[in-house]
Amino acid sequence: MKNISSQFVEKLYIMAHSGYSTDVICKARECFADYLSVAIGGSKVYADRNERFIYENKLSGNCHAIGYSNKTDLRTAVMINAFNAHILELDDSHRMAMTHLGAPIYSALLGVAEIYGSTMEQFLKASVVGYEAAIRLANVIQPGHKKRGFHVSGTCCTVGSAIGISIMLDYTENELANTLSAAVTSAAGLLGVISGKSEQKPYNIANAAVAGTNAALYGKYFNGADDILNDSRGFFKAMTDEVRTDRLLEDGYAMLGIYQKLYASCRHCHAPMEAMMKIRDKRKFDFRDIETVEVRTYDLAINGHDHTQIAGISSAKQSIPYGVAVACIYGDCGIDAFTNQKVEDERIIGLTKKVKVLEDKDLTALVPQKRAAVVTVKLQSGVQYSERVDYPKGEPENPITKEEWNNKFFTLTKSVDLDEKAAKKLFDFAWDADDAPVSQIFAWL
Repeated sequence: MKNISSQFVEKLYIMAHSGYSTDVICKARECFADYLSVAIGGSKVYADRNERFIYENKLSGNCHAIGYSNKTDLRTAVMINAFNAHILELDDSHRMAMTHLGAPIYSALLGVAEIYGSTMEQFLKASVVGYEAAIRLANVIQPGHKKRGFHVSGTCCTVGSAIGISIMLDYTENELANTLSAAVTSAAGLLGVISGKSEQKPYNIANAAVAGTNAALYGKYFNGADDILNDSRGFFKAMTDEVRTDRLLEDGYAMLGIYQKLYASCRHCHAPMEAMMKIRDKRKFDFRDIETVEVRTYDLAINGHDHTQIAGISSAKQSIPYGVAVACIYGDCGIDAFTNQKVEDERIIGLTKKVKVLEDKDLTALVPQKRAAVVTVKLQSGVQYSERVDYPKGEPENPITKEEWNNKFFTLTKSVDLDEKAAKKLFDFAWDADDAPVSQIFAWL
């Protein structure tokens, strides 16, 4: 009988060479359009630093980094695109796996597709298998992986990026196995990098894309371990105390469970923020009359997300108290809620300090099927208002509308002054193109 690593490779290989249903390909297009919008929107945030990085290290080449005029080498383009696609905290993810996927996987695929001239059809089908590899692997090791301090977007998406490239370049099953071995041993990422003033959370995503690219392009030439996942010194043993290998080979497409984000912060903050916005919309009160705000939620949402000392924009995006405060005062949790001006707003700072985040064991028991929160606002008069959110906007059970889709895409492209006609061509290309080379998008960027 084949070991678990071989079974996983076989599963992915068969999936890659089987027909895809319309809903799966539509989901891939949806995820790619979402990726383009967040990568474009994030491209200007650290443009000066990225341009210095390219110039000072003489990193010229034949690949595009989205939003920059000068071409660079493949790995630098992959790194910058992935980093930028996660900066705004608006990139897609998966509730069960708790991992961001589009930023690393599409960045890796896009760079390699530009080199090899891959078509949109090849690109999209490869992305499906890349997503499946990352989600399934994450489902096996979560939530124990997160509890150990690992950032699953850095670890499992290294594998997803590598597998996606392998499929796009039509590797044999043996080459796919070699790539898996190289990708798994390259997987890395710690949640500790999120703390305090750190701006390096997106680096985990960028590193996953680059490491995945290396594993696919170099690792295929060298024989890999027989069972890199389940070896006594392999991935599962190293990464978690809770292993569910049955999730690795499940039928269907885990990709269909992807959610998109409308709020520019960590997903653990979304249910509390949305609950506060519901309270704000239904009740008329002055935020200055608030005595306390209590947020009850699941255990995994608390550590690293309950801080009231906000050290900057990155810190604000990880803070439930900040997210709840800005939602209460402004009723907006998009990109404009996370700016230097807002982070330094004394009104937000004051309300943030009144927010207490507590575990609700009943809500913890619902994870990962639901990642819920209950927010209770207590006014100085003694009046209390409370709302609960089980599925924040964007989850498959509460999907964003077509109007919200369009608004997100064109708001982000407009935020960097991309020409409206070019943005429309990009949008239509993501949703409709098949035989055209993926690199055509750079003509409009």
